[in-house]
Amino acid sequence: MTDEHKHGIKTVATQTGLTQFTIRAWEKRYDVVTPLRTETNRRLYSDADILRLTLLRLATEVGYSIGRIAALPTEALLELVGTEGMIAQIPAIAKAEVPEETSLRFYIASCIAAVKRFEAKALESTLFAASVAFSQPVFLEKLITPLMVEIGEQWQNGTLRIAHEHLALAVVRTLLGGIHQGFDVSVSMPNLVVSTPRGQRHEIGGLIAGMTAASQGWRVTYLGPDLPAEEIVRCAVENSAKAVGLSIIYPTDDPNIANELGKLRRGLREDVAVFIGGSGAVAYDAVIDSIGAMRVDDMPTFRTVLEAVRAE
Repeated sequence: MTDEHKHGIKTVATQTGLTQFTIRAWEKRYDVVTPLRTETNRRLYSDADILRLTLLRLATEVGYSIGRIAALPTEALLELVGTEGMIAQIPAIAKAEVPEETSLRFYIASCIAAVKRFEAKALESTLFAASVAFSQPVFLEKLITPLMVEIGEQWQNGTLRIAHEHLALAVVRTLLGGIHQGFDVSVSMPNLVVSTPRGQRHEIGGLIAGMTAASQGWRVTYLGPDLPAEEIVRCAVENSAKAVGLSIIYPTDDPNIANELGKLRRGLREDVAVFIGGSGAVAYDAVIDSIGAMRVDDMPTFRTVLEAVRAE
């Protein structure tokens, strides 16, 4: 027995929405999963088995025969269900009480399927349903962030085109903006200016950081991507900002970043905190340290440092 194979068939039946009889039948006839057997011949299944069985159930519910799809790899099933099930199957996955990770992967697959077909409305509806289904931290950190990373990676390897990425970003930007407007933030709360430095055009990290800060009670001034340091400084000064947040994703070898960050720090009061995050930020650790800024690796850490700065 391994740590991965830990679920008995009764638990698997509950979490997948399948009967124990169906699980055994699919296993015997189609070899859809291969559970471990204990010394007493008890079946033990992994989280991956639960995900696969759930996706097979959803695919059969939209009309596919189990014989036709049993041999498909899990990733193909995710795309298949995302394509054919889309919004109609989201209530089904909630009803099945599947693990959160399974639900998240389903939503992400559905989103990518919509992006591939340039279906902005389907993407918008799926993301809205997910924003209701999950808490805000989970929605931002475990769905939106990996979704945009996956889309970016598929664009880089040629699976998606730049137009696909732009469509996804436009929909996500609009959705997050709407959620942001729903926060009731007092004018007495501290101000955070969020942007990306000149040359950094990927803004999803900044959008998520802004929403996270707003949910923590900050007034957020979001400036968008690719701004010169002097523009960010001017906004921070005029808004009496307590902090500035920057997102750096790509490129990770821009020789101008050091100059931009240096100008930013020199233009701000010494007591204005500077936070720098994003997947590419680690490449600029030396300059981040030299200007006394703080590199933030994840949103939980960001929430913690925001609270500390706000309390000062």
